[in-house]
Amino acid sequence: MDNFSHSALENLSKIIGDKYTGSEITEFFHKIGYNDIQHDGTTKWRFVYDRLKDIQNTNGYFAIAKVIEQLCSPEEFIQDKDGFSRLLEQVNEILSYYKLRVNDNGKIIKDSSIEPKLQSKVTEDAKLFNSRHYHPEIKKHAFKLFNEGRYFHAVFECCKAFDKYVSEKADTDKHGSKLMTEALSLKGCLKLNAQQTETERNEQQGLMHLCAGLMSAIRNPQGHEPELHWKMTREDALDVLSLMSYLYRQIESTVVFQKGDI
Repeated sequence: MDNFSHSALENLSKIIGDKYTGSEITEFFHKIGYNDIQHDGTTKWRFVYDRLKDIQNTNGYFAIAKVIEQLCSPEEFIQDKDGFSRLLEQVNEILSYYKLRVNDNGKIIKDSSIEPKLQSKVTEDAKLFNSRHYHPEIKKHAFKLFNEGRYFHAVFECCKAFDKYVSEKADTDKHGSKLMTEALSLKGCLKLNAQQTETERNEQQGLMHLCAGLMSAIRNPQGHEPELHWKMTREDALDVLSLMSYLYRQIESTVVFQKGDI
């Protein structure tokens, strides 16, 4: 089975945050064996969300299954059967995407007959993504990954796609920062404007530096560093994708000049 998506972990974190106080969250993790986790007084669900991501990154989806089984342990609800039923309903909504459910004994089981119940609901990630009104290429390459909470990969895929788009428009086999500086310089083949005034020349060079900077600051580190060592938050991903969306529109408006025309 694949890891639980970040959206699933976020929804699970909100259930835990609603159920427990800060000190109870600490005790909850201790029961599962994570004695080093101590709630630090920050927003409960966000604290839990960060811990769950760390747990899954270190130990895989099986460790999250153990968290869920502790949350849904019937022993925690001896005097609250209605509360247990409500909790199971919430958790099983999340698990339905994975053809899993928690039974009345608090154990996760496979159930291939389950149809996901969340398909009609728009996730918070999707709402934030759609609110930016991105360029169609950003939507094509990033939405699915972003909606799964895979922000690092959503940005990286768009960086690769943007690099390929510029390379094909400039009709060159160069890539990365070298591509951007060569194709978008004042002597390059992709012209944003007529370059007759200082303002126009500044515009052209500004676009070149932004595109080259994107390659140096985002694409290259992501291409060489593991995800665990190069964190990408949701907010950072949204902002970087906004920059790329702007750059896509700028490159779209450029005119291609052959060497003899420059």
